[in-house]
Amino acid sequence: MKLEDHLIFVDTFAKINSVMNDFKGKEIRLAYSGGSDSDTCAWLLRYLGYNVKFVFYDTGLEYDATRRQLEYMKAQGFDIDVVRPKRTIPNTIYHYGTPFINKNVSDNLERLQKNNFDFKNDGRLEFDDVVKKYPNTKSALRWWTNCNFTESNNISWNRGLKEFLIENNGLPFSASSHCCYNTKKLPSKKYAKENNVQLMILGIRLAEGGKRSTAYSSCYIKDSKTYPYSIFMPLFWWTNEDKKLFDGITGIKHSDCYGVYGMNRTGCPGCPFGREFENEIIAISNHEPKLEKAVKHLFGESYDFTRKYRDFKERNKMPGYYSDDEVEKRKLKGISFKDNPVYLEFLKNQKG
Repeated sequence: MKLEDHLIFVDTFAKINSVMNDFKGKEIRLAYSGGSDSDTCAWLLRYLGYNVKFVFYDTGLEYDATRRQLEYMKAQGFDIDVVRPKRTIPNTIYHYGTPFINKNVSDNLERLQKNNFDFKNDGRLEFDDVVKKYPNTKSALRWWTNCNFTESNNISWNRGLKEFLIENNGLPFSASSHCCYNTKKLPSKKYAKENNVQLMILGIRLAEGGKRSTAYSSCYIKDSKTYPYSIFMPLFWWTNEDKKLFDGITGIKHSDCYGVYGMNRTGCPGCPFGREFENEIIAISNHEPKLEKAVKHLFGESYDFTRKYRDFKERNKMPGYYSDDEVEKRKLKGISFKDNPVYLEFLKNQKG
C-alpha cells in the first residue's frame, strides 16, 4: 500500500509543496514537542524531501520518555534546536501561581486575586455594584458576572464554578496560566526573532480537539498577528484514521508515552488544565515516579481543588440540571445553557 493511493495524502503533499515553494530560501522551522502529531509531521516532511530544522521548547518539566524520543529523532538525522526559557514551569509557578481548570479561568482568577476580591461577600453582586469596589479589574468582573457577549468568556461556561468559589471564598493558592506563556509563547517569539524565522510548521490536527486546535479555522495562516511568522499545519484536516494509516504505512516510532504508558496525548506533564489529569498522574506514577513527585509538588493544590469542584457539581445536581456530557455537547455546538429553568432556579436560590 502506497501513500499516493490515498487522496488525503495526495492533497496534503500538494499543500506542503505549495507552501514550501512560497518560503523557498527563507528560514523555516518545525515546532517539535516529542508528541505523536509532531512525529508524524516530521516524517511527512522528510518523505517529501524537505530537510527542515526543528525547535523543541524545554519547559523544565518534561517526561523522560519525551527526552528519549528527542534523542531518538536526533539519531535519525533530524536537526533539533533545544530552547530553554528564562523561566521554567517550576520557576513560573513559584513567581506567578498555579494553573487551575483552564487558561481563561486562571487568567481571570489571577486578576481578581491581585485585586483582593472578596469572593464570599462580594461574589453575588451584579457588575454595576461590584465594579465600584474593584474598578481596576473590569474585564475579570465581566467574566465573573457573566456580562460578556460570548458565553465561553463568562464563568457560567464552567458549570457551578462561581457558586463553588463563593462557598469556598476563592482559592487557597494563587491561580495563573503564566507557565504557558513563559515556557512556550515567549521563547517561540524570541527564537523566531533571533533566527529570522518566516514560517513555523505545527503538528496540530482539528480532530485532536481542545482549545489549541479549535483556535484555528485553516491549515495556513499567513503573517500571523499573534506570532512574528506565518503558521502552517499540514495535518490540520487529518482524521485519527488518516494519521493511523500514515503512521502504519511509514512505520513511525512514537514516544513511550503512547505505546508503553498508554496515554492518548502528551503535553506538559500533569498539567491541571488537562481534563484527564487523573489518568495522567496514574501513568506517571507507574512509569516515572520521580516526575510524579514533581507534578504533585507543583500542582497538588490545584488537583485537590479541581476534585472538590467536581464533587461540588455532583452534589448540587438537580433534576433537569445538565450532565457533564450534555455540557460538553452544548459547548461544542455553541448552544446556550440559559434555557434550562432548573438551572436558573438554582442560581436564583444561590443568590437568595
